[in-house]
Amino acid sequence: MPASGKPAKIPRLTRRTLQGVWCALIVPWTDRDEVDLRRLTQEVRGYAGTGIHGVYTGGTTGEFYAQDDATFAKITETVVREAHALGLPVQIGASALSTRTTIQRIRVARRAGADAVQLALPFWLELKDDEVERYVAEVIAASGKTPVVLYLTGRSKRKISPELLGRLAARHPTFIGTKDTGADVPTVQAILKAAPDLAIFGGEDFYDRLPAGGRGGYCSITGFNARKVVELYTLCAEGRLAEAKPLADAFRRYLYEALVDPLVKEAGLWDSAVDRIQRVAGGGVVGVRCQSPYRSGTEQHVKQVIAWVRKNTPELLPPHLAKAVK
Repeated sequence: MPASGKPAKIPRLTRRTLQGVWCALIVPWTDRDEVDLRRLTQEVRGYAGTGIHGVYTGGTTGEFYAQDDATFAKITETVVREAHALGLPVQIGASALSTRTTIQRIRVARRAGADAVQLALPFWLELKDDEVERYVAEVIAASGKTPVVLYLTGRSKRKISPELLGRLAARHPTFIGTKDTGADVPTVQAILKAAPDLAIFGGEDFYDRLPAGGRGGYCSITGFNARKVVELYTLCAEGRLAEAKPLADAFRRYLYEALVDPLVKEAGLWDSAVDRIQRVAGGGVVGVRCQSPYRSGTEQHVKQVIAWVRKNTPELLPPHLAKAVK
């Protein structure tokens, strides 16, 4: 759906309006490693009424690195159409190994009506500062009026310093925010000192980041229970930190004890596989299959996550599992 056809209730994303809980979308694959558009449509619709503030594609969770151009276009068009039908804004992850390929994907995203594009630095060779500045200038020029969010990840082999982010923000008004799930509070504060109006996002660590000036999170754990993640964000955004603390602690336990320790450290799975496991546990239809050559999780892993939550943090159970307990 073109931008002119967006529902009026979807606000334009700016440094001021970008906030809240944004859900990472997972791409369902067929047995032939092709995108399953029927299940992708169901996946987007599954977030209706959960209270999330938007959805995004193309990070590690969405396996952008495993998509050819045709697959990228199908995913982009389907997600924008279905999310806009729900009144949800969409950021399209258009990261690639070169500026040229990134710009090609930005054009696809703009034609589909994306509300913003989310970009990591090209990551095969580590960029120097002048190369970062060139890349950002060229992709922002290609994006036109479509806002840009920079994904600051160690997988790009380098992070952009707060000082350089400040210079980029001063030069490019449509550079509206960052995603960095690894930045600590002092780093968030340093970025905001250099670029006070940027929308700084992390993951689900609202309890620590929002008081430091953060605006929200790009969260994979919304896949397990989006409503509870929104509840945590709302409490922290309203400054009700004492009420938020038990829920924040429960999510921290879930993240490390149910996911990171058993699935990453012990089973050796990558983030994309872990995010699928928790999404299936949360009722999603995406399946556990990752693109080859990366290892997939199993249905046993799904049962393991559910069992851990039932035993240790039952308050985090999504509605369909909470009903089963009752």
